[in-house]
Amino acid sequence: MDAEDQGFKENRSAMSFKTGVGKFLRILVRVALLWMVIHLVFISFDGLRDYKGTADVAVVLGNRVDADSSLSPVLQGRVDRALLLYRQGRVRKIMVSGGKGLKGAKVPEGMAMRRYLEQKGVPPADVIEDNDGENTYLTAKDFRTVADSLHYSSVIVVSSFYHITRCKYIFRKLDIKHVHSASSDVFYANDLVGLLREFPALYKYMLWY
Repeated sequence: MDAEDQGFKENRSAMSFKTGVGKFLRILVRVALLWMVIHLVFISFDGLRDYKGTADVAVVLGNRVDADSSLSPVLQGRVDRALLLYRQGRVRKIMVSGGKGLKGAKVPEGMAMRRYLEQKGVPPADVIEDNDGENTYLTAKDFRTVADSLHYSSVIVVSSFYHITRCKYIFRKLDIKHVHSASSDVFYANDLVGLLREFPALYKYMLWY
């Protein structure tokens, strides 16, 4: 075999290898996209399927509080859903959990939610305020302390629909047995961003916590 034939054979082998790698990567991308679609459909279905029973307490997951201490529309939707559960007699207490809020915020998220509920007629004794719930895990951890102290055995987590699956996962991972859910009744175009964000977020929680 002369040098020209040898070079042709090597080039063909290299092209075949590149073609194989390219085909594998295309299949991998398609599988990943299919898995993401299945995942997003599942968490949407799970988040929109509300629990119809009762529980000891509803836990509201925080969101943005505006500069004037009013609740953002997303957060108000969550709190209003918990308020409805309370008025229906399906929970005895409401725990409002959030972080310190944006820089320059006058009040933390938990305090803003508590004030809103009290303005709506909920007795202060029936609202549990938590301002250390900077993320879903910390909210679940703080609730675990409250549940142990007050002997609560069941909870309805309240958040936007796309956030529900991750909430229930981390609450159950902290050995909170009877975890149910109810999602906000209001929807926004930005929910699509939240839904897409949940795809990596859930797996991050599975690996990290």
